[in-house]
Amino acid sequence: MALQNRAHRAETPIVESPVMGLPPWLRHGLRTAGHLFFDALAIAAAYRVAFWARFEWAWLVARIPLSGEAVGWDKYQGLLYAAVPIWLLLLRSNRLYTASFMGSADRFIQIAKSAALGTLTTLAAAFLYERLAYSRVMLAIVFPIGLVFLSLSQTLALWLDDWLAGLEAARPVLLIGGGAVAAVLKERILARHPGAAVREAPALAEHAEFERLLDGANWYEVIVLRTRETHERILAAAEACDARGIRFAMVPDLLEIRMGEVQMDHHLGLPAYRIKHASLTRSNFLAKRIFDVIFSALVLAVTAPLWLVICVLIKLDSPGPILFKQGRYGYKRKVFQAFKFRTMVVDAEKKIDSVKDLNDTKGAFFKSKNDPRVTRVGKWLRRFSLDEFPQFLNALLGDMSVVGPRPLALTTGEVEALERDFGATAKKRMNILPGITGLWQVSGRSDVSSEQRFALDLFYIEHWSLGLDLEIIVKTPAVMVFGKGAY
Repeated sequence: MALQNRAHRAETPIVESPVMGLPPWLRHGLRTAGHLFFDALAIAAAYRVAFWARFEWAWLVARIPLSGEAVGWDKYQGLLYAAVPIWLLLLRSNRLYTASFMGSADRFIQIAKSAALGTLTTLAAAFLYERLAYSRVMLAIVFPIGLVFLSLSQTLALWLDDWLAGLEAARPVLLIGGGAVAAVLKERILARHPGAAVREAPALAEHAEFERLLDGANWYEVIVLRTRETHERILAAAEACDARGIRFAMVPDLLEIRMGEVQMDHHLGLPAYRIKHASLTRSNFLAKRIFDVIFSALVLAVTAPLWLVICVLIKLDSPGPILFKQGRYGYKRKVFQAFKFRTMVVDAEKKIDSVKDLNDTKGAFFKSKNDPRVTRVGKWLRRFSLDEFPQFLNALLGDMSVVGPRPLALTTGEVEALERDFGATAKKRMNILPGITGLWQVSGRSDVSSEQRFALDLFYIEHWSLGLDLEIIVKTPAVMVFGKGAY
């Protein structure tokens, strides 16, 4: 992920040849046109399929009889002249035409919101104009059909945008200052414009040299990071960019210190930076908790037969208890007992010193591909992450969440190592309930380094949303099945 990467410095001179290809404004216009065209078709098709289901599908008609005589499609076709523009406006208001790099789960949520509002709008209109006698059932059926069709149309429009990105004539961007923020900006720029050249300079050059640098390429934007230059020198650089039609931007040093936790605050009447706490608000915590309870209960109910099989295999494979309980740090360092299916021999924790040389990861976390303490059944349980299933009990009890940073053990020294390596920032990791799965688990599991895990955990805490949770949950089964990085 971007937070743990470091920007690569260009070794070659910063000189760009003229860029040939699709202008960025044309790519944006074509993407928007594609969205409007495909979504309009999807909405119209949803109403037509809903009409067929209500009036022509024998199975549904038999279960929900028609209240009057069947009508023709021409009576409902006129609805499209109002419904299609309304739905398109709702999709646009939910940023589905501007946030082209929104996460898949967040995008689905916004589509569902737009479809629900569009359905309610047409239902309300039908209620107000009852003399038109539109079928309420038919208008309600539009929602699930529209949700599916719009998801497909959005996917098609984004595929078109990806294709256009390869044809785009993206102008180069110059980053001055480097650091972690530069790595984040570089990744985001390349995600939006794959053909763009992102160049870097360690510091703001002398004014004459800076002007020669600007004249040496057809720059789109200059972004200054972590600069300690005087105001006069920065303003002179901005004026030089403005004279050449080059965009100029600055990212303050504060963002380097508290990445992801800075918000613009205008309540003083002047623009100011406000540091937000890296923890959930009460409403967000409640929403996350409700989701955890419902989802955990469903998982436990569905996987109950699998539990019985695992319990029998563990007992047949090696002596000892079926469940393994270990003290872990939870929210705000509260200690709780985490449950797992036992995958190691009894008293494995007492033998940790004998296997520390086998650690395959650097830093605070201990993971070994050839840990002799792991049982035969335990290797398979770990490979497919089935040993984690009892932690849904912890989620029901409120000790854990379905998604979050992994809970750190009391006896392995992980907490002390994190605080040694990352200082006071390591405490932020416990500003949220630990999780069964998380961002680094779906990003490589044990193949992810200690630094990358910590960075991914902080990114999750600082950018939490239900959409991000859903996206991680959707990706988790594939990671479990393929077993990459599991040991």
